[in-house]
This record gives sequence, structure tokens and C-alpha cells, in this order.
Amino acid sequence: MTNDTNYRTKANAVFFAAIMVVSMVALGFAAAPAAAVGGGEDITFSDQELGDDGNVTATITHDGTTGVDGSVIITYNDSSGNTTVAGVENVDSAGSIDVEVEDDGGFPGAHTAHLTNDSASTQTVGNSVVNASNIVNSSSAVVYSDALVTGTTQFQGQELTQNVTGQFADTSDLELRSIDTSETASEIGGLEQALTTQDSYGVETVSFDTDDLEPGVYAVTNQTRGNDVSAETTFEVVTQGLSTEFDEDSVGNVDGEDEVDFDISSSQRNTYDVEVSADGLDAEELANIFTNSGAFDEEDVTEDDEDDLIVLSDAEGDHTLNFTDVDAGEYEFETSVTDTTAEDTSSVTVEDVADGEVNIEQSSLTQQQGDIVEFNVTADGATNSGTVVVGGQDDFGYQANVSITDFGDDDQITLAFNTYAAGDGVAATDAVTIVDADDDDNINVEEAEQLSGILATGDYDISSSSASNDPAETLDNSDDVATLFIEERSTDGIQIWTASDSNANDVLDADEDEQLETLTGAVESDLITQTGTVAHNDVSIHQISASGLSGALAAAGDLTGSDDESVQFANLTTLDNENLGGQALDLRIRETRASAGPNAQRDTVDIDSDNFDILVDEENDEYYLVLDTSDITVDGDSLDNSEDYEFDVEFTVTSERLLNPEDDTDKSEFEDLHQEVTTPFSIEERTAEFDEDPYNVSNTDSEEVTGTTNVAPGTDFTVRSRSASGTQPSFVKTNSDVNVSADGSWSTEFDFSGQSVGDEYTFRVQQLGLNDAVEVDGTVVEAVDDGTDDDSTEDDSTTDDDSATDDDSSTEDDSTTDDDSTDDDSSSEDDSSSEDDSSSEDDSSSGDDSTTEDDTPGFGAIVALVALIAAALLATRRNE
Repeated sequence: MTNDTNYRTKANAVFFAAIMVVSMVALGFAAAPAAAVGGGEDITFSDQELGDDGNVTATITHDGTTGVDGSVIITYNDSSGNTTVAGVENVDSAGSIDVEVEDDGGFPGAHTAHLTNDSASTQTVGNSVVNASNIVNSSSAVVYSDALVTGTTQFQGQELTQNVTGQFADTSDLELRSIDTSETASEIGGLEQALTTQDSYGVETVSFDTDDLEPGVYAVTNQTRGNDVSAETTFEVVTQGLSTEFDEDSVGNVDGEDEVDFDISSSQRNTYDVEVSADGLDAEELANIFTNSGAFDEEDVTEDDEDDLIVLSDAEGDHTLNFTDVDAGEYEFETSVTDTTAEDTSSVTVEDVADGEVNIEQSSLTQQQGDIVEFNVTADGATNSGTVVVGGQDDFGYQANVSITDFGDDDQITLAFNTYAAGDGVAATDAVTIVDADDDDNINVEEAEQLSGILATGDYDISSSSASNDPAETLDNSDDVATLFIEERSTDGIQIWTASDSNANDVLDADEDEQLETLTGAVESDLITQTGTVAHNDVSIHQISASGLSGALAAAGDLTGSDDESVQFANLTTLDNENLGGQALDLRIRETRASAGPNAQRDTVDIDSDNFDILVDEENDEYYLVLDTSDITVDGDSLDNSEDYEFDVEFTVTSERLLNPEDDTDKSEFEDLHQEVTTPFSIEERTAEFDEDPYNVSNTDSEEVTGTTNVAPGTDFTVRSRSASGTQPSFVKTNSDVNVSADGSWSTEFDFSGQSVGDEYTFRVQQLGLNDAVEVDGTVVEAVDDGTDDDSTEDDSTTDDDSATDDDSSTEDDSTTDDDSTDDDSSSEDDSSSEDDSSSEDDSSSGDDSTTEDDTPGFGAIVALVALIAAALLATRRNE
């Protein structure tokens, strides 16, 4: 036998012999407590991938009778078979311990973790010397620098290592093959790669890349066909997708304008590293972009100065990037996953903020004193903040500074300037607010000085610029200037409308931004009509026409914290409203003297936010106060719905701020300045009536029944016809879809074709909320033919006979015209006879139509005979 033992074999034999000796020696001291390792400790080292931090992990256990004090040494065998120290770490307790691998020359391959009672300081990384006598226990495992195939999903582009130790009897001819999973039993498919087995310290591995593998299932095998595939070496390859996107197309390069969100996402994978590069940016600039805003910690970003790229650890997520001091230009960010083929690009334009502007969309604005004016402010270019100044202290005696800190995603913000609250000095009221603010819209408002009264009429500049929180710069170097014209306000009138409950509810139940449109549509359809008289239980709508009130309503909302305009309106009518300068408005619905009676107390309707709703049409300065008459109370008591009431509705503007009197105006003079509008308003008992009494009908299938009522248009109710007690057979006919028209009239049709002449009945109105029954009696009578509608086929055929008569009346002898015309006239009298026409009623009632066929069309038999004799005499005369 040839002696081929080499030095590596000899070294291994000596090494393991030493381990056995040390182990036996260690066991001899197990009973004696000691601070050093050697009292029953064990170490476990499993196959694993080298961590991103360059560490491997081992687990130490012990029997609990001694402490742990020593070190863990990680070694591998180099190409010469020498044991080399890859890393070392002190250990003072049981459990998991991470050891940094400083010498990675053994990857991928087998490594051994040794638990020793030496201090880590006695070992030198890269040294081949390990004091075997101090080793307590050891455990070997494979450590991979590439992804370890563990039977789970792998990703195209990864370089993989498969542990095949013990999986095959012969590992010299292993192959990577596709697996056909379309059948019940998976079949080995085509060859993808021939593999080379690596043996490192007794661990056999194969490594391969997946760049050229199509998505599917694969296995490491030594078979070329069949289904004998080991689950331990089978895995799936999928293509990882990657998406990157900036949420804005542009970003600024100075503080406040320099941040933009950048999303990196993959639906197939949650944890992965990426490389990021961009033409025009070096590795340091890229690192600053990703770390300056705190999106990544510095230790999570690795710079590659040679390739001008960075590597981001655990890159999945939405990250805020910071482009401070980055040169203006368009940059395309190329992002690729470090271990797969996934990649994507996304571009962003960096702009010098000086190139951006803040502009006002409307160049001219007009509003009445006390109202709210809205205008749009837009950010162009990289600007995402700016300043708007309303007025200017030096030129207009008033100045409101609006610092816009964020325009949001749409680069636009709508501001509302309240001319009522401007300069009022009340901290709770806002002179400028955002309309329909998004979550990321934000402003700060400061007013220069408090005004003694409401903002004066006249024109005011509204200036804007991209200068952040800098009113002086905005006034001196504006990007844009609009002009606001404030005109005098007015109180113009009040009028009453009526609506049914259902139509009023349709308006109130509509979405807030659709209520006015629904109201307008109901008016145009005559479902809501203008009238001073409303029936009990219907809804009254009081339309107040006045400008300059919207700002006061908003201020009341700021003070009460309520967005309910009914609450705001009620608050303005409060006498002790100190924050708004006392009572601003007064709405009084008071019974007239004539209605209350002489010497009687005149009742006043209770008005509070619980018994009315209000719709505000700011564009047209209209306010619709919706008041259901069934909710009206007087001193807490409801109205008697059997009584009629007459009221005067008075709406008065009493606000000192809105009326803006001169400084020397005394109280009595000020009351003369109050602006008041009035209108009469009546509430009547609900009534209805039929147009006829008695109400007779004929036995046809479409008998119309009509009447009138004072209830609101659009109200639906029922009319019923019920036979009288003596009528047989009895009947009941009901129409439940009767609807009130705009003029209060109503109509419906009944089918009486099955009833007999003489049948008696009673019509009755139902479900109209009437206090007293409304009904009328009637009798079925014979249908009367007015001669305007005759469907007889034989009568229609008389047209031809009549024309024939006309032909007969023609003559060649003009001298006979008088005689002919006399004959024609007499025949016309016969044709138009009403008695003959009326006989059709009897014919229809008897059911015998044969008499119509016996008649000569257009003439009776006698008339026809006379005509023949006359014609013969005429012919004889002509022959003579």
C-alpha cells in the first residue's frame, strides 16, 4: 500500500487528538466551580450566510453550575490545509454571540467555532496558531458569502450556494436542471448548468448564478429524467420587480425647498439592498442626499467612490431626500438590487429656488364689505413656500402677512380673506384661512395692527413672492400683485317660499356642495314656489338678500367652534355677543295686530338653531332660512293647526361693525342706521276642495276629477271613490299618486267604464293632513256626445258621398245655379242635423249597429227618391 499521507492529514489528526485529550481533561475538572470556561459548556455553530455586518453567530449553552469566561474563535482551513483564525470574540455568558469575521478568505466553505478558556487577546486574526489545549468544545458549519439555498424562493440574478453534503452518493457529476411542475408528479427537465462540487473541511457545496434562469422551479440533481428529486435541493426562481418614484417632478436646492419623497418598493421582497447612482452626482453627493434628511443613517450607506454609487441597506420604503446645494439640472436615479436583476430609474429636476415664483391666479377681485373673498395662490418651479401680503401698512393702513410654509402636492392653495374679521383684534377669529386644506397645506398669519372698525371700502394690493416668511421682501420685490376692490354692503330684501316636507328634505339631505343646486332645481321645476301664505305642516323658506354677512358668520363659527351655519346665524342674533360687538343681526317673526286681535298680546315665533336650517349662497349674497311650520313655537308652545295666523317677518342688521357709523354717532342716531327689510307671512289651516259639487262622471275609462288645495306644490295624496250604500255591486276606486301643481290645483283620472248609469258614489281626499274630511257625492250619468268625435266607419265614408253631391250640383247651364244652390243648401241642413248625430248614443247603448248600414250615406231614403225625380224632370226639360 502506498503511503500518501500528506501534512494536512497529519495536522488534522493531531488537531482532533488534541481536542479529545482536552475534552477528557476538562471533564476531570467539571465538579470544581471555576470562573473560566470548562464547566460543562457547549457551543453550536449552524450553516449560515455571512451577515451584512460581517458577523457570524454561534450559540453557547452550559449546565448552569458554573460561569462562562473565555472566548469564541472562528477558524477555517486555508488552501494548504492550515487552520486559520478568521475572527475571535470574548464571551462571558451563555446564549448567542456574534463574532466579526475579519479574515474572509474561507468563503464560501466550512468554518469551525471553538469555545476556549483563553482570552480573545491571545489570538491573532489570520494566524494559523490555535492553542488546542485550551479548547473546551468545537462545532463546524458552512458559512456562505452568497445566498444559501434553503428550499425557499430565490430571485433571478442571485449567486447561490447549495449544501449537498450527504444528499448524493456521488457528488462528482451534479447538475442544475429545470423541474416541470405541470403534472401531478414533478418531472426532471432540461439541463441548465453543470456544477462543480467544492469540498471544504468535509462540507460539500455547489455554487451557481441565476442570471440566465427563467422564472420556474429548479433542482440540483445527478439524475437526467424521472421524478426522483430531493426536496432539500429543490428551489424556485422568481423575477424580483423594483419600482422607484419621486413624488414630485422637481425640487429646490435651498433650505425649505430642498426635500422630496423617493419611494423604493418591491412587491416580491421586503428586505434587500440596492445600489444607487445618478449621472452628475458622485458617491459623496449621493450619500448626503440620502442621509441629510435622516432617511438613512450613515452606517446604512456605503460609498463606492470608484464607481460613483452608493449601497443602501434595507432600502424598501418611502424616503425623504434632501437636495441642499445640489446643482440645478435633471438627474436620473438608477436603482438596482445588489443581488438580483431588479432595477428601475426615476428622474427629478433640481431647480434653483430663484427660478421659482409665487403667483396669484386672479388679477382683480371684488367683494362687499364684511364678506369673504377667495383667491388662488400658485407655486411655480421649485418653490413650495412663499409669502402673501394683503394691503400694506404704509399705503393702506392695514397689513396681513401670510407665510405659506407648504403648498402641498398640487402646488396650489386657496386662501379666504375675511373682510369682517380683518383687524378685529380677536385672537379666536381668523382674517385669512385655507379653503379645503389638504393635510400638507400650511400657513401662518400675522396682522400688523388692530383696526378701530371694519376694513374700509376701497382698493387694496395683494402681493406675493417666493421669499419665505419675508413680508418686506414681498412688498419690495413681488412676483405678482393682484387688486382687491371692497365695496359697500347692503341689505336688500326678504321673501317667502313654500315646500312640501319631502321636497325640503331632498334639499337638506343633499351633499353640502349640492344643496343650492338641488334648491334651484326644485324652484325651476315648480316644486318650491314663492308665496306669502304657507299651510300648516308645510315648510317655509325665508330668502334673505343681503351682502356683507358671510364674514360675520365665519367669525361666529371661529368663536363657537361650529361649522353649522344655523348655529353661526343664531349666535349672531344673540344680544350679549360681546366678542362680535353685541347683537349683529335680528330676525323677528311677529304676529300682526289684526291676527292677534284687539288688546291681545302679539306672539313672536321662537327662533333658535334647533328649529331651522340655513343655506348660504355666498356668490349671490342669498341666505335661505328653512323653517318647518310644524316646528314653530311661541313661548315654547306649538301653533294650533286649525287656526290661521298672520305674521310680519323682519330682518335687521344691527351690527355696529357692519354698519360702520361715524365716531360721534350716539345711540339713537345709530338705531336709525339699522337696515331693516320686512315681508308678510301667513300660516293657514290645510284645506282642499273639489271643483264640482256634486261631482258626476260618465261610465268611461278616463273620467277626470279635479280640485284645489293650499298645501305646498309637489305634495302627494290620495283621492278615493267609494260606492254609496244602495249601489250594487259596490266598488272602491283609489288613486294614490295625486300631486299638487304649482298653482295649487290637482287632477286625477278614474276608470268608470265598468259602472252603470245611476250608480252613486262619494269622492274623498285622503292623506293630505286635513283637519276635516273633504268629500263630494256624485252619480254616474250617460256620456254626452258633443258631435266632435265620431268613430263610425260608415259616417267617415260620407266624405266621398258629400263630394259626389258637390259634383252633382255642378251644371253646364249657368242659369240653373240658383236652383242648384238651393238644393245643395237643403242637403247641408240634413247632413248637419244634431238629432241624427245624437241617435248614435242610443245605438251604442242598445248594441245594435245594423241601422247605420241601412241608411244611404249622406241622405235618407225619401231624400234620395226626391233627388231622382228632380233629376228626371230636369232631363225632360232639357230635352224640350
